[in-house]
Order: sequence, then structure tokens, then C-alpha cells
Amino acid sequence: MNSDSTVNFLAYFGDKINFYFPIIIITFGTIGCFCSFITFTSRKLRKTSCSLYFIGEALFDLVTLDFGTVTRFLYDNYGYDVQIQSEIFCKLRMYIANASPAIATCFIVLAAMDRFMSTSSKPVYRSFATIKRAKCIAAFSLSICLLSYLHYMIFADLKPMCILQKGAYSVFTIVFSIIWTSFIPHFLMLCFGFGTQYHLRMTRRRVLPINSQQRRLQRIETQLITMTLFQVSLSSLLILTRMSYYSYNVIASGTDRTAYEEALDKFFAKLTTQFFYLNYAKSFYVYILCSKYFRTLFMERIKKIYRRLIPCRTNNTDRRQRNSNAYINRSLQARHVQRNA
Repeated sequence: MNSDSTVNFLAYFGDKINFYFPIIIITFGTIGCFCSFITFTSRKLRKTSCSLYFIGEALFDLVTLDFGTVTRFLYDNYGYDVQIQSEIFCKLRMYIANASPAIATCFIVLAAMDRFMSTSSKPVYRSFATIKRAKCIAAFSLSICLLSYLHYMIFADLKPMCILQKGAYSVFTIVFSIIWTSFIPHFLMLCFGFGTQYHLRMTRRRVLPINSQQRRLQRIETQLITMTLFQVSLSSLLILTRMSYYSYNVIASGTDRTAYEEALDKFFAKLTTQFFYLNYAKSFYVYILCSKYFRTLFMERIKKIYRRLIPCRTNNTDRRQRNSNAYINRSLQARHVQRNA
């Protein structure tokens, strides 16, 4: 009886997580993506190579949340599945839902690489941390990601639900997700993160005279490094939970499980799925918490947008006031003329 109550509790709690977490993640994640766009397109940041990668990350975070997460939420909680009605949509959804989070992760890797290059003492490495080189690197990396995930579109099919082909390809997708989607990007993130820390320690040992302009640029670079390192650390932690679950599935596949183990497996599947999507909703909030410079720029951009809207309202109010005053003056003049007559 105790085991049955535990199984029921896990099923109930898992369903609640599967319903409420996506709503919170989609809402706050979408707001965060737009706030990131507003901040990184500011005049002070738009010309830095790292900001280009952060903008790319925010764009594909938005696609992941408002397409992948929304369609999964509708299917899990309302049974609304457009995929079973169209094979084309089935293939597109399978492709976009897997490629967009991978591309967003790729841009975090590029941002970590950019900070590693920018803090290097070698001019050859630092030359890669320019906006011109960043555009080429971003375009090349985007092409690699788009091509490497094409097999999801090819092997997705309606049978009668929208699923990937079973058998050897099913094992391949699990291994592909563990190695290519999770392990390699986050291994590179950590390598670039530790490399950046090493470069910073070496830089502090060198005492170089700097002017006010160089000091301002150095402050911006330091803030971008801080944001990147926090982003890398939290992203690695969240993805590690998903990678651990996939690894467990590979090891435990084909073994007999009790009802409790099945319930526990389904619960962690739902929980780690929400952690996976949370990884693409967190960026703006990580930046706003760890960087004073980012907070200042964000508030400046919000105030600027607000000031652009206020004059329109002020002008409309002034125009209505002038029209009202003119009407009152004409009425008074008409009364004065009538009295004199």
C-alpha cells in the first residue's frame, strides 16, 4: 500500500510539474529574451563580438521556448498534436525542436570562446574577438548545426504518431544527444571558461599603463567575461541533469523494472525535461543578477524607450488642451460681442 501511494504521489507531482513549470518558463523566458535583445542592441554593446553571440543565443532561446516548449506543453496537457495531422509539420517540428536549443547552446560556446580569445596575450588569438570575425564564425557554426541535425527531419515519420524510427537509429539519437548535443558543447564551455580564468590571472601579473578609454573598455570586457562564466556554469549544471538521465536510460535499457521504478523514471523524465527548457529561459536573469553594467544598460534602454513614448502622449495632451482653450476663448469673445450689441 505504501508503495502504491508513493507511485501515485510521483505521478501526481510529475503531472503538476509538467503543467505549471512550462507556463512559468515560457512566460519569463520570452520576456527575458526580448529584454536581452533590448540590452545587447544598445550602442555600447552592439559593436562587441561577444554581444553578437549573446543576441544569437537569445534569438534561438526564443524559438526553443515559443515553438518547442509550447507545442510540447499543448500535447502533454491538452492532447493537442498538429504533428499527427501533417507529416511535413511532424518533420519540421522534430527538426526545429532539436536544432534550435543546440544552436542556442552553440552560441554560448562561441561567447565563451570569444572571451578566451579576447583575454589572450597573443595578438593572433585576440584578432578572432572582433565583430567582423565573429560574423564569419557565427555563420559557419550555424551552418554546421543546421546540417548536423537534418537526420531528425529525415527519420521522423507518422506511425501513426510523430516519432523517430526505432531500432538502431533510436540508440543513435540517444548517443548523439549525450555526446554531440550535451557533452562536447559543455566540455568546450568549461575548457574556455578555465582558459579565460588563466588568462585573467596572467594579465593581473602584468602591470601596464592604461588611459581612461582603455579602462572603460577593460571594464566592459570584465563584465562580459563575468556574464559568460556564470552562464556557462549554470548551463552546464542544468544540462548535466538531462545528460545523466539519458545516460541512465542507455545503461538501464532492456532491464525489468518495478512499478515504483517506472514511476520514478517517468517523474525524472518530466523533471529533467523542465530543467532542459529552463536552460533556455535563464540567460537574461543570469546577466541581470551577476553584472551591474548589464543592469545599468538595461535600465538606460528602458528609460530611453519610455521617453520616446512619453513625448507622443505629452504632445497629444498639449494639443487637446490648446483646442480646449481656443474653444473657451471663442465662446467668451462671442458673449462679449453679444453684450456690446
